[in-house]
Amino acid sequence: MIRSNSTTERLFRASGISLGMTVLELGCGPGEVSALLSEIVGPTGIVLAVDLSDEMLSIAKRNLEKAGKGNVRFVRADLNDAPEYLGDVDRFSFDVVAGRRVLMYLARPERVLAGLLPWLREGGLVVFEEADSTICPGHVASMPAHAQGVSLLDKMLGKEGVDRSMGFHLSATFSAAGLRFEQVWAEAVIDGQGDQYTLGELLQLLKPRLESSDVATTSEIESLITQIEMEREPTTIFVSGMRFCAKARKGQNSGGDA
Repeated sequence: MIRSNSTTERLFRASGISLGMTVLELGCGPGEVSALLSEIVGPTGIVLAVDLSDEMLSIAKRNLEKAGKGNVRFVRADLNDAPEYLGDVDRFSFDVVAGRRVLMYLARPERVLAGLLPWLREGGLVVFEEADSTICPGHVASMPAHAQGVSLLDKMLGKEGVDRSMGFHLSATFSAAGLRFEQVWAEAVIDGQGDQYTLGELLQLLKPRLESSDVATTSEIESLITQIEMEREPTTIFVSGMRFCAKARKGQNSGGDA
């Protein structure tokens, strides 16, 4: 299953990430956003991508090597800890701190961001795309299987301790970190349209997490995916979630060593 990252690219470019910048990416996962950031900043830019999972870092390195992206470096670290992984990096080295769907997994995202400010240059950008699942699903036609699929995902995130309203909390999180909040965008995620996985594909990908969270069994998930595919119609709209992208800047009163 391959998805486009065109919406994230549009939001990141609109926020001001551009050619030649040095970016610190939090929670890189398999490297989808790392590759996108590599493309945006170009050969004169640099991306330092951080993740806790050795498996994800291995996949990310392999994917970017295959794509010929030589301006990305990966490092393993727990974002909840003090940023010792930046110990050999000069202060004010980064133009941007960015990520996608990572702050929602952190217990104290404002503390994590505040701890990175000494390495962000004055006026530097903080840009994150995060999700919200609390005001969806949205639909007019009867789509019980789709609604059940979204409900299962929401239960899984709840059991994992994820902030399911992180999109709404972005501005407050930035302010609490000592940043100067500037702007937020929000868009509906319409199932089967644009650059997102379909709901069925997402359930298939997240099957191990759904099972380990005791939300559903393999047979229940497979049966539900079949029902979802049967419900899908070209003219039927199902809003499965919302995505938010917000930006802030490090200003005169943003803390750190400015």
